[in-house]
Amino acid sequence: MQFVFPKKLMNIIGLIGFGLLLVTLVIYLFSSVFAWYAKVILIIGVVCILAFWILNIITSRTTRYGSNIAIMILLAFTILVLINFVSARHFKRLDTTQNRIFSLSDQTKKILSSLDKDITITAFYTDNHYRKKVAQDILNEYSQQSNRLKFTMVDPSAKPGIATAYKISQDGTVVFELGDRKENVTSYENEEQDFTSTILKLTSAKQRKVYFLSGHGERDIEGYEDTSYTEIKKRIEADTYQVEKLFLAQQIAVPEDCNVLIIAGPQNPLLPAEEEAIIDYLDLGGKAIIMVDPPPATSLDNILKRWGIEPQNDIILDGLGRSMLGDPSVPVCITYGYHPITAPLSRGLMTFFPIARSLAKRSEAGESLNITELVKTSNNSWGETNTNDLLNKQIVEFNEGKDIKGPLTIAIAVTSKEKKPSSDKEKENADQKEKRVLVAFGDSDFVMNKYLQQGNPDLFMNSLNWLTEDEELISIRPKSVDEQAMIQKLSGQEIRLVSYASIFTIPLLLVIIGARVWWKRR
Repeated sequence: MQFVFPKKLMNIIGLIGFGLLLVTLVIYLFSSVFAWYAKVILIIGVVCILAFWILNIITSRTTRYGSNIAIMILLAFTILVLINFVSARHFKRLDTTQNRIFSLSDQTKKILSSLDKDITITAFYTDNHYRKKVAQDILNEYSQQSNRLKFTMVDPSAKPGIATAYKISQDGTVVFELGDRKENVTSYENEEQDFTSTILKLTSAKQRKVYFLSGHGERDIEGYEDTSYTEIKKRIEADTYQVEKLFLAQQIAVPEDCNVLIIAGPQNPLLPAEEEAIIDYLDLGGKAIIMVDPPPATSLDNILKRWGIEPQNDIILDGLGRSMLGDPSVPVCITYGYHPITAPLSRGLMTFFPIARSLAKRSEAGESLNITELVKTSNNSWGETNTNDLLNKQIVEFNEGKDIKGPLTIAIAVTSKEKKPSSDKEKENADQKEKRVLVAFGDSDFVMNKYLQQGNPDLFMNSLNWLTEDEELISIRPKSVDEQAMIQKLSGQEIRLVSYASIFTIPLLLVIIGARVWWKRR
C-alpha cells in the first residue's frame, strides 16, 4: 500500500524550510555573532528540508529517479568537502591586484625568512574590534612565511586571566616574545609596518644611530608641516635606528656613535670648521647621506667634490614630469643604475624629485673612488642654468651650449678602496674591500612629508640601509594606510557582507533557478 501525504502540505513544509535557511543566512551575514536563535532557526529549516525530501521520495512514483539525484548530490557534497580539506591543508593566497596591495612587502618577507630564533606572537583583540580581521590576516601571512613564528588570537574579554598575565590594558595590543625579551605594539592602521618593526627590534643586536645636521635651514625632523621630515623620521625609527639632531657648530667633531650623518638640504653655508669636521668624519670611515637643493641653496661643493661629485648650478626640467604630473620642474624617473640601492626599484617603481639640481662625476675623481649613478632623468630633460628666470616664473626653453642636455643624474653612490695602513704588516694584509662612503641627492624635497610616496621613501631608506650594511632591509617596504585598498576601510560588517555575498550569490541563484524548474515540472 502506497503511503499518501497531502502534496500541498508537503510543498508548504519544503518552502518553509527553504525560507528558514534564507533567514539564517541573512542573520549570519549581518551579525558578528551567530546567536542561539539563529541556530534554532537553522535546525528547524534543515528538519523541514529533510522532511520534505523524505516525504517526496516516499510519495513519488519516481522514487528511483529521486534516489539517483540524492546520490549525485551527496557525491558532489563529498567532493566539495574533500576540496575544502585539501585547500585548508595546503593554503596559498594569490594577490592579483596591480600594486600587490594584499601581499606582504619584500622587506617583511626578507626579514621573516632570515629569522633563526622562534618568536611567539599573542594578539589581544575583542570580537568587535574593527581591525581584528586585518591583523589576523597579516599575522596568518607572517606565520606562512616563516615556521619560526607562532601566533595566537586571544579575546581579552573572554579570557581575562591571560590578558591580566600579559598586563594588557588596551584592546588591539599585540605581544611579541623572543626568549625573555618582550615587545608590545598597538596599531590602528599600518599593522605590517608596526609588526615588522617590532620583530626587527627583537632580533637586532644593537641600535644604530643616525644624526641629522641642523642649524643651516635644513629640513625639520620634528615639525608637522608638509615640508618637514616627520614621516621619514618615523620610517627610519621603524628600521630600528635611533634619530637625533646634530648642531655641529657647538661640537668639536661629529660624534663617535654616529653611524650615518644626514645633511638634508641646508639653505645657508656651513661654517669652515663644520665642513672640516664633516670631511674628517668621512675620511676616518664615516658615512653620510647628503641632499643639496638648486641655487640659491648651498651646494656643499667642498665636501662633495672631495668624493668625486660635482653639483651643477641648474634646475632640472623634464618633459616626462610635465606629462605625468603637470609640472616640468618635477622630474619623474624610472631609469636606475645597477646597484643594490636601486635594484628593488628597477621593477617599474617611479621616483620623482620636485625642483632638483643635477649631479655629475668629477673628471678628477681618483681611481680609489667607485662612483655609481643611481637615478637618471628622461631623454627629454635638461638642466636649466638660467635659474633666476625660472624661479621668477618666466618662460624658459633649452638653449644649446648654455643648458645641460639630459638625461641627467639626480643621485650618486660613492665607495672607496682607499686604505691608510699604519704599519708594514697592515700593508701586507690590507683589505681592498670597498668602503661605503656616501649617497648624494640633488634634491631634499623628495622625502618631505608632502612627497613621501611611490618609490621615494624606498630609495631613501635603501640608501641608509646600504650605508649601514643592513642588506636584509634593502627592499620595497610595507605600504602605508594611504596606499591600501578601499576595502580595508570598510567596517567589519561591510567586509563580511561583501565576502559572503561573493561566496553565496551564485550558488543561491542556482538554487532559485533549480527550484523554479522543479516547480514547473512537478
